[in-house]
Amino acid sequence: MPRCIDPDLSYCLIDGRPLFLDLAADRYFRLSDALECAFLAHLRGATASASDTGCLRGLLPAVARDGAQPASTAIDAPRESAMEPMPHGKAVRAGAALGAFSDVSSVQLQLRYRTLKDTLASMARYRDARAHVQDSGLSHALQHRLCEASAAFRIPRLYHPAATRCLPDSIALVRFLARRGLFAHLVFGVVATPLSAHCWVQVRHLVLNDTVGNACAHTPIRVV
Repeated sequence: MPRCIDPDLSYCLIDGRPLFLDLAADRYFRLSDALECAFLAHLRGATASASDTGCLRGLLPAVARDGAQPASTAIDAPRESAMEPMPHGKAVRAGAALGAFSDVSSVQLQLRYRTLKDTLASMARYRDARAHVQDSGLSHALQHRLCEASAAFRIPRLYHPAATRCLPDSIALVRFLARRGLFAHLVFGVVATPLSAHCWVQVRHLVLNDTVGNACAHTPIRVV
C-alpha cells in the first residue's frame, strides 16, 4: 500500500484497478477511465503529463529522492483468528465487562459527534501512549494474552444494547487492548464488486475480531 501525497488518502489495487479511501471525507471512490490510466502509468514509472499531474494532484504516490516509494504501515496476511476456535480462557471479570461497555459507548459517541479522521487519531494516540509494538514477533504467550483479552471484550459486547458494527466495535477493541498494554492495528478492507467496506483488528497474522476467511476476502486499503 504505497502512500499518496495527501496523508488522508490511501488506495489499493483490485484486479489491477485502483480504489481510493479519503479519510477526511469518509468516502471511497474510483477515478475516471482516463485518470485511472494516468495513475497506473505513474505507478509503472512513467512521467505524468502536466495536465494529468494537475488532475491527479494529491493522488500520485509520494516518491523519495532515491526513487523508492516510502512504505505504508504493513500488515501480514491473516492466517489465524482468535475466534476460530474460541479460546477456553478465564471467566470474564466484571471490570473487563464494564470496560468493554464503556469503550463501545464512548466510540459510538465519538463517531456521532466527531469526524472519522479525528476519532481514529484519538484512538491512535490512546493506543500509542499505553501499548508498545512487540518487535520480537507473535510469541505463543503473547498470542494467548491477545486471545484472552479479545474474548474478554467480545463476550460482554454481546450484551450491549447497541447493534454490532465493525467500525465502532473495532476501534473500541483497539482501545480495550491498549489499556492492557497490547498493541493492535485497525485494518480497513474493501471488496470491489459490489463495492463494500469492512474493518477488523489484527496483530501480525492474528485476526482478533473476525474470521480468517472474511478478513482475507477483503483487500486492505488502510492500516491504522
